[in-house]
Amino acid sequence: MVKHFDVMRRTVELAATCLEGIEHIKIRVNQGYFEETIQLLHDFVHAVYQMEKSIQPIVNELPPNQLEEYTTLLRDAIDLVVSAYEKGEGGKALEIIQFNLLPSYKKWQSELERCLNPFILS
Repeated sequence: MVKHFDVMRRTVELAATCLEGIEHIKIRVNQGYFEETIQLLHDFVHAVYQMEKSIQPIVNELPPNQLEEYTTLLRDAIDLVVSAYEKGEGGKALEIIQFNLLPSYKKWQSELERCLNPFILS
């Protein structure tokens, strides 16, 4: 696990940045800047994908966790948001971000940190 230390640390840092990003997207969509958040959402989705990919080599070495379950919930929420964006439904996107994506992401991030922080902090 020592050889994966940097990846784990950067993943936890990126996860925190992504939370800030999705909260910013929510604020901007709520303010009526739906179109302007498309690139931000793209960046968020790409970052989540990169985090998932980066932890794949170590996932079997982590303590028992619910990362797989929370990842599925997060992906489902992302799919709903992307669908609303594709249809140009800003109000629907905001609702999904607030009630699906943010809660799913926070659960996933919390579980990720719970699994990785013991290795990072040791």
